[in-house]
Parts: sequence; C-alpha cells; structure tokens
Amino acid sequence: MATRLDDGSWEIQGHRVTFPVRIRDAGVGLSTHLVPTRQVRGVLAAAGVRLTPFSLFGRTPVFVMFVDYRDNDLGTYDEVGVAVPVRYTGPGGSRWGVHVLQLPVTETFTMEAGRALWGMPKWLARADLEISGGRVGCRLEQDGRRVLDAALRTLPLPALPLTVRASLTALAPRDDVVLAAPIRMRARGTRVGAGGRVIPGTGHPMAQQLRAMGFPRRALLATVVDHVAFDMDPAQELPAG
Repeated sequence: MATRLDDGSWEIQGHRVTFPVRIRDAGVGLSTHLVPTRQVRGVLAAAGVRLTPFSLFGRTPVFVMFVDYRDNDLGTYDEVGVAVPVRYTGPGGSRWGVHVLQLPVTETFTMEAGRALWGMPKWLARADLEISGGRVGCRLEQDGRRVLDAALRTLPLPALPLTVRASLTALAPRDDVVLAAPIRMRARGTRVGAGGRVIPGTGHPMAQQLRAMGFPRRALLATVVDHVAFDMDPAQELPAG
C-alpha cells in the first residue's frame, strides 16, 4: 500500500520515497512505429483518455520502450512500455507530453510506486529482456499468455559518445484530473537503425490494443542507448479538459 506523508514523500512497502526520484543507470531500447491517428483516437477514447494525439498527415508515432533498470531509487527491474505523444488542453492552458498506454514491469515495488506517484498504468508481467550493444531482444508474458516478442537492431557502428539531455512531461489522466510528471533525462551511448520487429501476441489486452491501433510489426526506427539516467519530480494535477 502506498501512503503519502505530510512532507510530500511517500511510504511504499515500508520504504520512504522522496523527490526527485532518481534513475541513475538504465539500458534502453526504443522502437518507433507509425499508425493511423484515427485509430489512436479510438483507443484513447475507449480507455476514457481525453487527450489529443499528435498527428502529421494522419499518422501518429507509437513508441515501444524496453528498459533494464540497473541503479534506481525504485529498485532493479525490467519494464516494457507503449506510449504516444499527446496534447493536454484544459482550464490551465495546453501542453504537449507523452501518454503511456501500457507499462508492464517485473517487480511489485515499482508497480505500486508508479501507480501512486504519477498515475502510471503499471502491471506485473514476466519479461525476458536483453539489451546488448545495438540489439534488443524481448519476450513479454503475463500468466502464460504471450503479450509480445521483439527483436531490434541498429546500424553496426560505434555508439555516439555524446551525452544528450532532454526534458519531457508524462501525462496521465486519473479521476477528474490529469497528472503531469516532469522528467529530466540524460542519455549516453546512442545507436540508431531501421531494423527491428515488434510482434504482438493474441488474446492479451495489451496485444489487442496494439492491433486496434493498426500497429505495424516492422519498426520505422530502432534506437538503443547504453546508459540513460533521469529524474522524476512530483506530478502536478491539471484540471481535466
């Protein structure tokens, strides 16, 4: 059970979590797929999400993330995520961010923390995940049902030695508000390529959601980052649009 304390920190499974929550080292794979915007709108509407997906010529990018958390305030675990860029519009104005549709994880502590602190849709699954050099392999399952298989590869070139810094906002509707969580990222050792496939299973809700978006198995772009670090601040409550 997650309990918010008077000083703004949280107690989860007997441990105190303070802000910013720091992820000091993780390996990350990312596949980018283009899908019809109208089908993304349908998936968001079916989930009761009142956010507008980004669209360019009727297409919306869908990102599938594969993360091996090595050094993290929330523990060590693996994670697979599905996210789309969206715009929030409400009484507080408008802003762009990323909405996470699915976020299976392999440990209960991060599941409880992600749900309570930022409204992330975390659920428990088994992930056989390997991120090595410019390749990512993953089989994701829940209760014996296959959710997806993935095999990504980048160009056979050395990783970029530069450290890239970026900021984004995770937007998560909850009840009558939208939780906006600022994230500050640092990435080092990036590789890119056009190879890779992500194949949804059958019968699992996450796989069905991917198929409902017209999800193409072949990735438009594959990215692998050797070292990612980021900080997450407390979520700000925005009035629902």
